[in-house]
Amino acid sequence: MKFKLLFILLFISLKFFATGQEPNFIKIDGKEYDLLNDPLEKYFQEHPENHPIFGEKFIKKDEKGETYFTTSTANWRGYVAYFEIINNELFLTDLKIDDSNSGLLISVYNKIFTDNKTVKLNYSGILTVPTGDFIDSDNFGFSSYYKSYLLLTVKNDHLEKKKELQNKDYMKFKIKQFEEFQKTKDYKIAYEDYIKSNTESEKIELSFAKTKSKIAEIKKQYSKKPTKEQIDGFLFMMSNLEQIYVDY
Repeated sequence: MKFKLLFILLFISLKFFATGQEPNFIKIDGKEYDLLNDPLEKYFQEHPENHPIFGEKFIKKDEKGETYFTTSTANWRGYVAYFEIINNELFLTDLKIDDSNSGLLISVYNKIFTDNKTVKLNYSGILTVPTGDFIDSDNFGFSSYYKSYLLLTVKNDHLEKKKELQNKDYMKFKIKQFEEFQKTKDYKIAYEDYIKSNTESEKIELSFAKTKSKIAEIKKQYSKKPTKEQIDGFLFMMSNLEQIYVDY
């Protein structure tokens, strides 16, 4: 079951992260900001049973007993997480999902983290907080552009460094991050996962095709395999490469 859930999460993240994603939120010095990262991703990879959409505790079934998931392409992870920096430590303070009945966000925090007011995640990475005006978006993951960003380096939940960068310097930093990322085993895995996801996507779409013309259309769509440049472009845009590769 754990392997199956991890595959579902991987497939959905690669398939739908091409759409601009709803941000998480982080409170710093009493002010709430958008957060263009997901510090919970590693936690749910290690504890997929606790995922509020795909986890065993939360999986929904229809009248036939078949499982189904309620997510949108604008939020592939299915939840909105709330964080706060308290005394230079990163804490998860709430976790919400869309309520299909009311259309509102409802908290599932206490269902997952019983009796915990705040949760430490042992997270390490570089958090990206937009502080300037919105400029544009490539509609890829967290790829919206802003005039300035606040970067927060966190190691095992402890805030080590923070610095505000203007858009030009932020993009230089992100390019350096990606160049170092390309040298890692994680890059090779992400590259191969993208190819696998593309193949699985074709199989799934063909399984739903009802007519010969639709089958031919799908086969034509997938006949031209993505180039390395296209895959690299997707991997570059789909996240903020929050692993700590270079300084800023």
